[in-house]
Amino acid sequence: MPQIRVLPDQLVNRIAAGEVVERPASVVKELVENSLDAGARRIRIELAAGGRSLIRVSDDGSGMDADDVLLALERHATSKIARPEDLGHIATLGFRGEAIPSIAAVSRFELISCADPAEGGTRVTVEGGRILGVEGVARPQGTTVTVRDLFFNVPARRKFLRSPETELRHAQETVAAASLARPDVGFELRHGPRTLIELTPATDPAGRFAALGRGNVAPARFEERSGQVRVWGFIAPGRGSGRPALTFLVNGRPVRDRLLVGAVMRVLREGGGGFGGARAAVFVEVPPEEVDVNVHPAKAEVRFARSGQVFAAVERAVRQGVTASHGHVGVTRLEPLAPMPERAAWPYGGTSTPDPGIAEVPLFEHPVYGRGSAPAPAADDWAEPAPASAPRSGARPCAPDTPFGRLIGQYRRSFLLLEDEEGLVIVDQHVAHERVLYDRIRKRLAGSAAPAQRLLTPVLITLDEARAGAIGRVAPLLVRTGIEADRFAQDTVRISAVPPDCSPEAAQETVERLLERATDLDGVPERVTAELEEELAASLSCRAAIKVNHPLTPAEQMALLRDLAASEDPYRCPHGRPIILRLSEAEIERRLGRR
Repeated sequence: MPQIRVLPDQLVNRIAAGEVVERPASVVKELVENSLDAGARRIRIELAAGGRSLIRVSDDGSGMDADDVLLALERHATSKIARPEDLGHIATLGFRGEAIPSIAAVSRFELISCADPAEGGTRVTVEGGRILGVEGVARPQGTTVTVRDLFFNVPARRKFLRSPETELRHAQETVAAASLARPDVGFELRHGPRTLIELTPATDPAGRFAALGRGNVAPARFEERSGQVRVWGFIAPGRGSGRPALTFLVNGRPVRDRLLVGAVMRVLREGGGGFGGARAAVFVEVPPEEVDVNVHPAKAEVRFARSGQVFAAVERAVRQGVTASHGHVGVTRLEPLAPMPERAAWPYGGTSTPDPGIAEVPLFEHPVYGRGSAPAPAADDWAEPAPASAPRSGARPCAPDTPFGRLIGQYRRSFLLLEDEEGLVIVDQHVAHERVLYDRIRKRLAGSAAPAQRLLTPVLITLDEARAGAIGRVAPLLVRTGIEADRFAQDTVRISAVPPDCSPEAAQETVERLLERATDLDGVPERVTAELEEELAASLSCRAAIKVNHPLTPAEQMALLRDLAASEDPYRCPHGRPIILRLSEAEIERRLGRR
């Protein structure tokens, strides 16, 4: 018996669908690209259950006659290319002819198209790759594709689909990227009865970029040329928290490229914390023969012939946008710094005295301020101890009075200086306190609801429907930290209570970050819960920790160092940043010319 066999067409199409169709957003991408290649001026996308149960894309493009409708269901049938030479000069979004048959192989599929309304249109119905019927219908010029029950016949793939909210978010990002590539085309995205995106045709890409954002900050434009490479786009700063939303378009094709993302993220980090949650659209234009768009099954990645030149141009261009978005600040005069007045102790590291009418019930006992702080040492306790045995260099260390060595004091109200047997020890007070709070919050998350203080005016957060819909998954975690949040409307989350020692602004940033993470996470539910707990603890501890340029008394410094030593990892903050820096005695003496 022969060992090798030719697979039947239906099985081949299912295998191809595994490469082309990853999730509902993949179907939306392929169908929208077909509409754009057909010259559509308006595209309407309808979804149900995030696209899991229904995806319908309608356009007013050129349409197809009856023969082409049937040919479109054949693998490798396309009108985009005809000769091998065409692969080197691809100017269309689609070109392989695999999308339609692959989608039809794993769904209940219907295609209605009309090239000439006088002659009528054609409807073809397919289920699992098998044509059920072909008939004539009346339709204006254009095409409508309806996809129901995606992966109904491939249960192994269907179980990997995420929640409707997560799938909807991916579909929204896909439509937003396509609309940025073609601002001259109108787009409408509906999810059930709600309209999520409605964009009329425009000639100004900046207007389209602004219409897709929710903030009032005008985006900064940037542009850079390097030989035949042109990089341009827009950037709008965020509120300082959250993951930046980056869209890359190469010759009008939305792509995902790790190197391009890395180049932009490096520039944003250099630009400071104000670019957390920033939005950026980066357009890269290169000659078609200088880019290979046929390197990814879903055409989501590209390869550049001169990648170094492209990445350098992207970095320079985005850096221009970052600089322009900072604006210019005029300096009229300089005032000498006045000494900072003493403040009352405030449990969560705030800078203002609490309202006497509000009871102070700290969510987590503060390791530095107020309760739990060690009493101030007497004057004699801070006298220099007797010198220990002298090292070979002659410089003698003092006896330690903390787990990390002898405390010298605070440097620039931001760092704690100590000395140990090896040399000078520098502790970043913000990340040290963040580490302590992180461990305490993780322990608190294993308990019941924490103390909460109700807000007179609830905080309303406007989000996209996908993130707002995830509040049900994260609300139980938030309650255990003292934050009460619920869904106020389809695209709004309400925060009605916060911990007594946490500001509403910090709670809002924490909720936004957690909702963003909740819609990103994949995996089994147990792992999702664990990762959300880690994200919540890291976010809340970062916002509640004492900041730089914050004076601490000697007693507060000692208390922080003791609590840091008792933490699970006193050398790294929850985000991986180092807490302690050591400068050895040998290095100090070498730099001073003693060695």
